[in-house]
Amino acid sequence: MRHYLLGTTAIAAAGLAAGSAMAAQGVQLGIGGYYGAAAGLLFSQDSGTGDPGEHTRDVVFRQDVEIHFKGETTLENGLTIGARIEMEGQQSDDQIDEVWAYFKGGWGEVRFGDQDDATEDLQYLIPSASNIFGVDTPYFEFSNNHGNNFSNGSFQTNTTLLQMSGDATKVMYFSPTFAGFSFAVSFAPDRRGEDSYSYWSQTGGTTLSNNSGQIQNVVSAAVNFDHDFNGVTLATGLGFSEGQFESTGGNHNVAMTWGMDGHLDVSFSGFTIGASGLWRDNWQSASGADYWVAGVGGTYNWDVWTVGLAWSHGDYEYASSGSSSDLIDIIEFTGRYDLGPGISLDGMAGYVAQNSGGNTGHQDDNTWEAGVGFFIGF
Repeated sequence: MRHYLLGTTAIAAAGLAAGSAMAAQGVQLGIGGYYGAAAGLLFSQDSGTGDPGEHTRDVVFRQDVEIHFKGETTLENGLTIGARIEMEGQQSDDQIDEVWAYFKGGWGEVRFGDQDDATEDLQYLIPSASNIFGVDTPYFEFSNNHGNNFSNGSFQTNTTLLQMSGDATKVMYFSPTFAGFSFAVSFAPDRRGEDSYSYWSQTGGTTLSNNSGQIQNVVSAAVNFDHDFNGVTLATGLGFSEGQFESTGGNHNVAMTWGMDGHLDVSFSGFTIGASGLWRDNWQSASGADYWVAGVGGTYNWDVWTVGLAWSHGDYEYASSGSSSDLIDIIEFTGRYDLGPGISLDGMAGYVAQNSGGNTGHQDDNTWEAGVGFFIGF
């Protein structure tokens, strides 16, 4: 349920609108968000020489909860001004997930604050029938392919979202849609800008330029095409990001990192078939290691039911030679039953294969898993 609080707020539009245009009414504050939860069961785990998650429970409970505060008003000249704050519903080191202000009109939208970059906002995930499960971020994953020298341990699951600047403080522009085409660009001076607090930046925001391993000056751009052709909907797009790793010792731009992502989805008669992927160059500072992820999936919806099948593959180099990679393959059957608008019961059965290619110190883990859960959007 969405609740609204009405107040009166005068907003000066100097530099953004001619004259002293004021809001026709006060800012409307809306409260929204979601609650997602699941129970997972790991049927079997086979690592051959030792399970990376040997102390992980076979029954796992997970939840992901956010509360969104959104305030917006439209001035008499048509300019819409608002702000959005997303708060984690559980205790977290990153309690405020995203926060930004925006200004929009017929010319497009400008945002400033802590949020995803252009490539992530316009990218489509690999199709999944579920609101909480899938072979692609940000869905729940239960397998033990996390840690123990596996280079993808920071992700746990594959993702086709480039996420080079994450939720760092940035400025972003979204274009209007022209004949199905739209684009977005963003710039973040500092990868750690989101929650940074220091003597030099006491209200949060960008930090110094010599934090070893940190990415700075991230420029992102993406273009998308979404159009219905007499009952057949086509959605496709490409994104690009580039930044530089910082270091200490006076040389603050020691290595460039860049990446691309893309998607292609076709929907017709209840079916959706799609593919997504990304390439990231030099993802581990000066090591020269690259990684790529790709996957395909399909769903079918009828009435309140949706079912799907999807697969993703990730190849994560951890040596500059390119000869040493850790691999993750995920395949899942997913299902969803819609109880009402924004409310669903979800299920999943899948297989996850972690393969280190026999590399010393990197272990394998193959897991059969299943999960049930629910999603409540409000």
